[in-house]
Amino acid sequence: MKTVSLFVATAVILLLPSAHWAQTVEKPSPGGWPNATFEWFYNPQNRPRWLTQEQARDLVTKAALRWEACGVKMRYLGETSSEPDQMDGVNTVGWSLRIPTQLRGLTTGKSRNGRLLERDVAIKADRAEFQQSQRLLEKVITHELGHAIGLTHSARCDDVMTLGASCPRADTETLPIDPTENDLWRCRAIYGSRKN
Repeated sequence: MKTVSLFVATAVILLLPSAHWAQTVEKPSPGGWPNATFEWFYNPQNRPRWLTQEQARDLVTKAALRWEACGVKMRYLGETSSEPDQMDGVNTVGWSLRIPTQLRGLTTGKSRNGRLLERDVAIKADRAEFQQSQRLLEKVITHELGHAIGLTHSARCDDVMTLGASCPRADTETLPIDPTENDLWRCRAIYGSRKN
């Protein structure tokens, strides 16, 4: 059975009044990775045509490394043909053309008793706005990788972990691409204060 992360569950709340949104956005983390290490593979299939293979892979690997500031190791294991939504025991980060239109990215996964067991990150490859703003694409990748290590949405519009739809007037060229101090604080609450 596929378990969808809190990112998907909270996306439904967009239809509710903003006061309700603020009350529901910061849900408890589903857990963390054993030994504070997220081991993941990259799937280059379906990458946006306007990015080279190297550019696309570099965007993902750089976004992953941004989270190491909170004490979690982001261990890249190479490329895979596993698709980033199969729940096949492989943590896959990649591109998808099957994500619903209203979403920019999607993190799915399984957890049990406060431990993450699997996380797949899929970035919507055919969104024209990503070609218009690479910064937006970088923010989305970093955001989804935050979900992959156990973070839920932030209520603060200046955080990487905020849901973009809850801050619709944000200028894409000033979006954070690095986790903010609040993002890192929330991450350290899961993994401790150790820095790598």
